[in-house]
Amino acid sequence: MSYGHVIYFSKASLGALIKTLTTIFALLVLLLIALTLYFYAEERLPSGALVFMLTVAIVIAVMPYLYSPRAYVLTHEGLVIKRILNSIFIPYSEIAYVSLVDFNEVFSAVDIEVWGSNGYCGIFGYFKMLKLGYANLYVTRIGKCILIEKLNGEKYVISPENPEAFFRVFKSYIELRGKYYLRKRR
Repeated sequence: MSYGHVIYFSKASLGALIKTLTTIFALLVLLLIALTLYFYAEERLPSGALVFMLTVAIVIAVMPYLYSPRAYVLTHEGLVIKRILNSIFIPYSEIAYVSLVDFNEVFSAVDIEVWGSNGYCGIFGYFKMLKLGYANLYVTRIGKCILIEKLNGEKYVISPENPEAFFRVFKSYIELRGKYYLRKRR
């Protein structure tokens, strides 16, 4: 699907903490697979259970990767959060507010993941957050992030590689479009 000409592209590379969490999770999945195969080889696990356990392990490992953010792209039409499955498109005409925030200022230990991943391949999905309310997070690095609020109240948090440059281009492009202006945050 085409969302217009690309005006700014940023990879969604993993930061150090997310890389560490992803590595630990991947090792745990490999351990689950190894133990499953071991117990099957020892004839302590029936073949039906083997198929079930391997399917669960593969789904647990692959699904978050397929839905994790791969890149953040500003086009002439809007923001695209690129994913292998189901990229997300937010048209400029639906954006009410955009700001640069520190992830640690908006995320807290009591935030609840409604759907998504809380560290494996990123922090992404739908969260109930103490400081933001409900928000869609597509974060691959902890630090400076961009908060986007749509006219309908939906919130998104993204983490491009160079958040300051991405924010400048993002905000400038919205303001230069003429008919859409950012409103002041309530």
